[in-house]
Amino acid sequence: MVEIIFGIVFPLVLLGFLAIIFISGFSNKNPKQEFMSCDEFIKDWLKDHGQAHKLDEQFAQMKKDPAGLIYMPITYKGAKIFIKWGLTPNKVSFINLILSFFIFYGVIMASEGHTLNLFSQQPFYGSWFIPLAFLVLFTGIIDGIDGAIARLLDIKSKSGAWLDNVIDRISDTLMLVCLIPSNFLVFSDYGLDLTWMIWTNILLIFIYEYMRARHEGLGLHETKPFIAERITRILLIGTFFLIYGISSFAVLITYLINPSATTIWSASHYGVITWVMLIFQISLLGIMTYSSIQFARYIWKQLKKMDKNNGAFNT
Repeated sequence: MVEIIFGIVFPLVLLGFLAIIFISGFSNKNPKQEFMSCDEFIKDWLKDHGQAHKLDEQFAQMKKDPAGLIYMPITYKGAKIFIKWGLTPNKVSFINLILSFFIFYGVIMASEGHTLNLFSQQPFYGSWFIPLAFLVLFTGIIDGIDGAIARLLDIKSKSGAWLDNVIDRISDTLMLVCLIPSNFLVFSDYGLDLTWMIWTNILLIFIYEYMRARHEGLGLHETKPFIAERITRILLIGTFFLIYGISSFAVLITYLINPSATTIWSASHYGVITWVMLIFQISLLGIMTYSSIQFARYIWKQLKKMDKNNGAFNT
């Protein structure tokens, strides 16, 4: 019964919610509008992130970074498309949440083949990690589009920002916790269960994001990005999902053409299937640990400066 609910009913419910959101948007399509330019959009974003006092300098720097060259223009163009479809920032945030549940569902379903025959069964399941990887990357883009819509329509709100942050944390959890029932980090041949690493990474993400939220709540609006930003985490998840999926797909194609030829993948595919998710979690653990420490040091120094300027007594 549980398998039927999760395997069939659950994705259908998610599709139903998606349909409702898009239908509600089509009934509220916006006419053609004039928007700020992409450069103005980036500058407005910088102002909201405490960079108004050195706007030109930060803008010039961002235009050289991947964020300014790729990510911001993509979210800017995506926001204009979604606005044409009549979607509001909150509706886009809920689309992000639904897609995150799809990733959670897809990983659990695809991982059913993880412990099956390496060349005849596992590849049929493992290949699904390719579309899942692209879905992960798409959620990363969607995560910026909701805020971009609010910026372009000048409807930024505290409630929308709160909702976006809450959904981001749920999404962060779903994209990692789905690896736990899949036994990707259980190595029975070695008597090892490294599932704790997934929980540790979830904890570190929450600590990192809590520090950001708390320091903003204390009035420190200028922030310094570190490598552990959400876009990095999204890219990391997508990359390792893609590695797992491509290896499985290569074996699948080989098996369909000539089952006996799959031996050419015996060493590489075994290595990918066995170790790729562990390498993923070790990489994430290192990034989150380093960034959390550096972020904490940065915040502490900035808050101490604020205390000094305010004449606060510190022990």
